[in-house]
Amino acid sequence: MKKIIILFFVFVIVLNLQAQKKINLSELDIDQLNLYKEQAIKMRNTGIGLTFGGGAVFITSTLLLTNWIEKHPIFDGDDRNYTAPNIYAILMICGGVSGISGIPVWIIGGVRRSNAEIALKKFDIKPENSMAFGLGVTLRF
Repeated sequence: MKKIIILFFVFVIVLNLQAQKKINLSELDIDQLNLYKEQAIKMRNTGIGLTFGGGAVFITSTLLLTNWIEKHPIFDGDDRNYTAPNIYAILMICGGVSGISGIPVWIIGGVRRSNAEIALKKFDIKPENSMAFGLGVTLRF
């Protein structure tokens, strides 16, 4: 069973890596670059949400599980239903996975946004008959 699960993850990772194609930003026009930048911002925000949301779920479920274990000894000899700790453990695992998987999404989205902003700089055109006195100050006559 372990071998099947490992093979499944290997194939999923390989297929995901093949699905990511390289986009040459210098060949895109301004509308495509703006769309690429918006998608990168959405990706970054999704990564931020996954990271902090997953961390919050992980910490909360860990505290709930610890509290439940302190109040109910697991091996006390009676036959009780232990669905609460199972739910807390599942939430803890899901929160940890979500928090860890959100970090690369956050980083990739941030890098793509930065690259899109750099590529958009070639479309910045100074207005004619203008003088720049300082950083970001342009006077037009």
